[in-house]
Amino acid sequence: MVQETLAQLIQFECQLHHSERRNHKILDQRLHPDFKEITKSGRIMKKSQMLEALLNDLDTDMIHAQDFELQQLSAHSALLTYLSYQVDTNTQVKYNSALRASIWVMNDRQVWQMIFHQGTLLHLSAESDSSIHEKI
Repeated sequence: MVQETLAQLIQFECQLHHSERRNHKILDQRLHPDFKEITKSGRIMKKSQMLEALLNDLDTDMIHAQDFELQQLSAHSALLTYLSYQVDTNTQVKYNSALRASIWVMNDRQVWQMIFHQGTLLHLSAESDSSIHEKI
């Protein structure tokens, strides 16, 4: 059961990293009505603000994610943590490395939705280390 939940939440999380992040229907399905994010820069954003930001995002460098770890908080909630980064398509240089945490809750229709997300930028010296588990 935990492995199934992990696989499903990784799939949902990664949808928010790729072209699906510009699809209003998918974003609305994945983000809980009470969604809140603390961005890497420390800004707090609600669902409506995040929808607008993602739909207007022009960044074409794909977000890579690895070292996923799931912590089941209850039968209907889970914490997903991982390491993310982007690679510049021209230089192939890795940048924007961050530790990320998302809380997912199962709604009344038995569908997982993200209710909270936070990204914390890594210092440049830490970007060469690829394991999230050594940082926590």
